[in-house]
Amino acid sequence: MILAQSQRCIDDIDLDDVQSYTYQIPNSDQKENPHYWDHQQLNYYVFGKFADSTSSDDTTITAGIYNGDKLIYKTEIDCRKGTWSNKILNRKSEVEEILRGKLDRNLTSCKAGEPFDLILKVNNFNAISWIFNAQPLQHEVRIFERCTTNRVAVVDDILIPQTKRISQNKMEKKQCKGGIKRPLVKLSSKFNAYQATKFVTKARGGAKFDRLVFGQCNAWPVRMENKCQEVRNWVIARSKANLTKETIANHLFRFPLDVNVTNGLGVFGNNHIELSPRCLSSKYFHFQQIAVHPDKDLSLMLGSLRSYCCCTNMRTGQVFDNNPEKYCHLSGECIWSGIACEQAVDPTLLLEIEEENKRRQNEGALKGLSKELAKHVSSDSMIASVLRVNNTNTRTGVLSRVAG
Repeated sequence: MILAQSQRCIDDIDLDDVQSYTYQIPNSDQKENPHYWDHQQLNYYVFGKFADSTSSDDTTITAGIYNGDKLIYKTEIDCRKGTWSNKILNRKSEVEEILRGKLDRNLTSCKAGEPFDLILKVNNFNAISWIFNAQPLQHEVRIFERCTTNRVAVVDDILIPQTKRISQNKMEKKQCKGGIKRPLVKLSSKFNAYQATKFVTKARGGAKFDRLVFGQCNAWPVRMENKCQEVRNWVIARSKANLTKETIANHLFRFPLDVNVTNGLGVFGNNHIELSPRCLSSKYFHFQQIAVHPDKDLSLMLGSLRSYCCCTNMRTGQVFDNNPEKYCHLSGECIWSGIACEQAVDPTLLLEIEEENKRRQNEGALKGLSKELAKHVSSDSMIASVLRVNNTNTRTGVLSRVAG
């Protein structure tokens, strides 16, 4: 497992420049536990490279999820034609193309030596997104109103939550929210996304696969240690962020190192922007990641606080000491209990960060760290209570729970 380039993923596999690979999805046996992954958000990542000595004339990349040998959903990328197409096995057991588009040559040239990445994001049973080199392989959205009904009790015309166990007459309170956006296409395959038992990748011509990642997690390319901001930019470019001219100023106020981030992919993206790795400097990760992607063990009832807070290696971004059982907690525990991750703080790196910020301050690019920092770096207190970089709470030493 290559933990330095992912956070709490289930599998991170070195593929060694292959052109075909079949990944058996864990806990996907439809007889033993057919609903194991139901309602969970899943991430499949494939990384590779276009071979140095091959042209793109016959280069294609195909990836898809299957129930046994039966297709659920796949994408086909053709470098020569500069196109992509997505196909399903429909209810009549026929392979049907449901989406087609052109590759963005600014993102993908298929030139020799160029790396590529392909992501499949499962949002729910029939909402699945393909992303190739930060280009969403779908288009158009649907806008709708979502209504929920909560049962309440009525006492003298006052609405009281049903959990109060009031025995008087009951009524239903309907709440509606409009303007909800989702991808236009809903998967209408013979099988839903949670019935997948394997993920299959195939390539022809110059495309070679060197890595596959699966889980409920963020992952990024290899060899990006000591490059936190590059990692963050990479993740946000593929995320559900939807930064605009109106919102970017506020975002940069919260995260001043994000001067080179792109807008994100909105509803077509992978994970939410608040789950992106956070940085103390352009090089080093924050020693406490307050919002790491949730997994199956976290109840859906946790809502906006359904994520992990993990003490983190400042160089690699992986969980500290590769021990999530010890160093990952519920995000709420970090916020309310003041867990500060002093074990993960490297004072030598903090001194380097301070010097970088002084230099940037002189250049007018960033504000410096708190003046209190110098007093604490040389002590054993690990300065967790005084950092003021990238939205760090100065009382608890943890990142504030604010979506970017």
